[in-house]
Amino acid sequence: MFNSLSKAIHFLRSNGNTTALVYDDMLGEKGLAQDLKTHIPSVNMGFWKDIDIISPDKIHTANQAMFRLVSEAARFSEHDEKVLDVGCGFATNMKYCLDNHKISKMIGLNISPFQTDWGNKFLFNEGLAHRAEVVLGSATDMPFENKSICRMISIEAAFILIPGSFLKEAIRVLKPGGILSMADLIICKPRNWWQRFFVKSIMKTLYVPSQNVYDYEEYVAMMHRCGLEILHIESMSKEVTSPFKKWFWKRPISVIMGYNFLWSVAGLGFMFAKLDYLRVVACKR
Repeated sequence: MFNSLSKAIHFLRSNGNTTALVYDDMLGEKGLAQDLKTHIPSVNMGFWKDIDIISPDKIHTANQAMFRLVSEAARFSEHDEKVLDVGCGFATNMKYCLDNHKISKMIGLNISPFQTDWGNKFLFNEGLAHRAEVVLGSATDMPFENKSICRMISIEAAFILIPGSFLKEAIRVLKPGGILSMADLIICKPRNWWQRFFVKSIMKTLYVPSQNVYDYEEYVAMMHRCGLEILHIESMSKEVTSPFKKWFWKRPISVIMGYNFLWSVAGLGFMFAKLDYLRVVACKR
């Protein structure tokens, strides 16, 4: 009863934004990957390369490893006037960046009022509110001036956005020579009816736009068309999606099914659809 009421409240606060509602529900206070000790939600699939044993409690270690990988590639400097985390979730990556890099001012951008409120409270409680804030807004229509951002990071946000729209906005707000460092899930074109079924299950349950099904070559071409110079790009499926699948199915079935049926269906999609996971570092020409 309480969970249903909570979902309804989240939906109303999201102004009918179903995508925001889904991710609020999956990652929020009762989320599937909630850390029972810290009560901090999991926010990405994790980088599992140096984690020997995959167990339910290791997701947050893998999250921190992903934060480290993406933030180090952004080449932060104390001279950066404004750093942006696009699709910042609950601001956990922002805390990692502020704790480990010389950043004077960091802004998080999130379309969910629930996550925006949670993130700002989290930053305040961690004593970081004087250096960072989360603002409400869309990654495809950012509330920032042209050429105002020095560094931009994004972890697992682009795949739920309209193709190219986010990258065009990134080009608009980045300063010349500005760096975009991101980790992005790719839902590849299905090769048969079996893969096609599970791709559709992901798209339906996670509200991924129908245009966001493409392969590596198309992804690279899209970045070039948007005016970004790719400095580094690599596939990390073996270190991300494969171990994440193992982690997902190590969760008790009662937890998975009892938590959210739609997320369970999405889990099947992640298990059988053809996926890729890219780490990309690009520069505004």
